[in-house]
Amino acid sequence: MTLCEQNVRFVMAKTLTQTAQIAQAEIKQHIRNTFVLRKPNFEKSIKVRPATKQTLTASVYTMAGFATLQQTGGKRYAKDGRLAVPQYETLQQVKATRKSDVPGSFIMKLKSGGIVIAQRKNTEIEILYHIKNLAYVPKRLDMLEIGESTAKTEIPRLFSQNLQSLK
Repeated sequence: MTLCEQNVRFVMAKTLTQTAQIAQAEIKQHIRNTFVLRKPNFEKSIKVRPATKQTLTASVYTMAGFATLQQTGGKRYAKDGRLAVPQYETLQQVKATRKSDVPGSFIMKLKSGGIVIAQRKNTEIEILYHIKNLAYVPKRLDMLEIGESTAKTEIPRLFSQNLQSLK
């Protein structure tokens, strides 16, 4: 391998790693804007695997188990037979996920046979969650799309910039 080839491989590895780091930052920003984060662990789980001169591949990944369903969308089945599906128009309005998180809430069976978590508001009963064994999760994560668009715009710019810095 010639010196020139080694330099180009180094520049490319550096470019790919920098691109992955930019994509990581954009993905984290997307997560902050799209999800209601109760714990910061999901955002912290977005990691970068840097490129090397030998592999010339950098990647952005997460080990969060639920991220696959958020990336693709699809059906979510309850592990114990119950999922609390919110009675809200947008996910931004969701404040709690379990009956124990809502003071004064109770489980109620409806005439239709459905089960809900409800809360008494003055003289009325407000339904907070419907208990179901299946829920549809919309595609919201967009990690792949963000990574692809970042790569298209940043790789040419960064490669040229890094190549110039060698001179």
